[in-house]
Amino acid sequence: MSTLEFLTGRTTDHLVPFQGSKFLVHHGMLKDLERLFKSAAVDGIELSMTSSFRSYADQRSIWNNKVQGLRAVLDSNSIPVDISNKSKEEILFLILRWSAIPGASRHHWGSDIDVFDQKALPADYKVELIPSEYEENGPFYKANLWLSQNMSEFGFYRPYEKDIGGIAPEPWHLSYRPLSEHFLEAFSFLMFKKHLEQSDFLLLDEARLNSLLIYDRFINPE
Repeated sequence: MSTLEFLTGRTTDHLVPFQGSKFLVHHGMLKDLERLFKSAAVDGIELSMTSSFRSYADQRSIWNNKVQGLRAVLDSNSIPVDISNKSKEEILFLILRWSAIPGASRHHWGSDIDVFDQKALPADYKVELIPSEYEENGPFYKANLWLSQNMSEFGFYRPYEKDIGGIAPEPWHLSYRPLSEHFLEAFSFLMFKKHLEQSDFLLLDEARLNSLLIYDRFINPE
């Protein structure tokens, strides 16, 4: 596989299933991920995934559905936005707040996962993956605190912990630093531009016109 194929989610050669589940992760982080989940369980937290590896095709589907209004587009406060009166460029940046450009998601690498506490899940509750679920009085607040205190011991961190004007804060998103830092370094702006030249998602023209801003704000901010 080429570096570009790997970085943009067009190959699965680097992946293994996690604990026999449908979730695929990079083979290089499997042992530490298992240790993380086992340690959390000892402290009464049943970590579970909503997402791990995501292919280019999967990210493209999510993206296109949002562009077409088939899936909610949220503002910075997790409130759905009416995009019918928005320009294409406005829609582009609204979606980028919560969803990566197809081919530019960290989930393509298999080093990043989204997690919640299965044990704390209320009856008949559907996980939304919004910040309030992980804040005080939210169902996953305990897990949030535990992860903040313990995840680094196993090599994990939150790439979207703070709001710096790009991706909105995502307390559920964990990244395996020993791998992902190298992958991010390899995913240069020139690599991103080459990817856009070969892509086929909605709002592609707008993404190409704003490629440097997208890269600097949403992919690899300083």
